[in-house]
Amino acid sequence: MPLPSTGWFLVMRHSWIVLSTISLTLLLGSAPALADSCSAIRSQMRASASASNSQSAQLRRQVAAIRAVERQRGCTAEKAASGGFFNACRGLAQQRAQVERQAAQAGGGPSTAALQARYRSLGCDAQQRRQPSRTQQASQQERLVKAPKSKRSGAKYAGDTLYYCVRPSDGYLFPAPQSQFAKGDYAKDALDQCRFICEDETMALYLLEDPELETEEMISVETKRPYGQLPTAFRYQKDEAFEACNWPRYFARVNELRARTVTPRNMANAVIPLPTSRPRLEAVSTAPAEVEDTPAASGERRVRVIGPTYLPPEETEIEAGYQAHREHEEAARQDEGPPRKIR
Repeated sequence: MPLPSTGWFLVMRHSWIVLSTISLTLLLGSAPALADSCSAIRSQMRASASASNSQSAQLRRQVAAIRAVERQRGCTAEKAASGGFFNACRGLAQQRAQVERQAAQAGGGPSTAALQARYRSLGCDAQQRRQPSRTQQASQQERLVKAPKSKRSGAKYAGDTLYYCVRPSDGYLFPAPQSQFAKGDYAKDALDQCRFICEDETMALYLLEDPELETEEMISVETKRPYGQLPTAFRYQKDEAFEACNWPRYFARVNELRARTVTPRNMANAVIPLPTSRPRLEAVSTAPAEVEDTPAASGERRVRVIGPTYLPPEETEIEAGYQAHREHEEAARQDEGPPRKIR
């Protein structure tokens, strides 16, 4: 068998070098394009997720509102499945199911799934899992330093929590006053307000970590147990003798305190009563009044004398004593006789 000539080897070697150069050029040129594609897909996925999250949050709030109405009407699965042309529970269940389907579709549609598949096929997820650069690490540390203390320390409750006043006797609940502005030691003040509104010292304070959660999931501030485990939970909804708390008494107290703290710079808090209608004054006659003549009293009148009583000098006690002393000396001289001469 004849061996290939030297020229053939040279041709094959040249071809291999050319093909390698072309492949390397294509590979190096496609790297920036791949990075741009991953970045574009990530941007599309973020935009889609932002839109779906906003719509999903709104739909979840609608579902929570429908469930609250169902609880108030005592709707159950049996009542919703029962017959009858006018069935409020069945209508609420159908409405809730429709909103839940819309929420599921808003959470991620076909476009989102296609973007995720394209993202994985290009290997973009592998690039995302790589070690972050020093610039990214520095920015993360800066965000942690500037973050609020509650978030850095892993606080249990977020800033959008709500406080609820709960009456343990029948499970009656209502939002605590100004709970959306809670800060610091608000829990103690809120509990005092709950007791003042309901005039009940056994009032309890519960915390709802997320407004989208159900009220039965709120946690007791004191016992850390959910409201759903309370033996009297939602009992007030079926109580025929239910009595609400005294809110007018609370508002009257708030207005009174505002009126006491009014300053010239804070007149907006002043509680000024509205003026009443002007009273109608009776017509006053301009004619002179008649003067009746009073007859003088007849006979002598007793005059009242004010001040000490002054007696004549001869009748005073001093003058009487002096006169007695003179008479005594005169009698003594007569008894002794004429005075004797001293030699």
